[in-house]
Amino acid sequence: MKVTIPEITDKELAELLKSSGMNDDEVKSFLKRCESNCCCAEKVRILRQTRKALLDKIHKEQVLLDKLDNLIWNIEHGGAL
Repeated sequence: MKVTIPEITDKELAELLKSSGMNDDEVKSFLKRCESNCCCAEKVRILRQTRKALLDKIHKEQVLLDKLDNLIWNIEHGGAL
């Protein structure tokens, strides 16, 4: 199988997709779409969906960081726990 983006190998693409939150079946399905020259819009839709899910996860983690930072600040400035 050959990915159409010359700067990235199939293995690198699979690793990126997994790191972005896709499970093994989703990665395999996406790679098959690349193999079969599937509609560009469909591939972009899948990637945008994955991106949105990852961004939502990051935002949830950011809320936790903000709360911890607030707790640390309160403790350092005389607030009781």
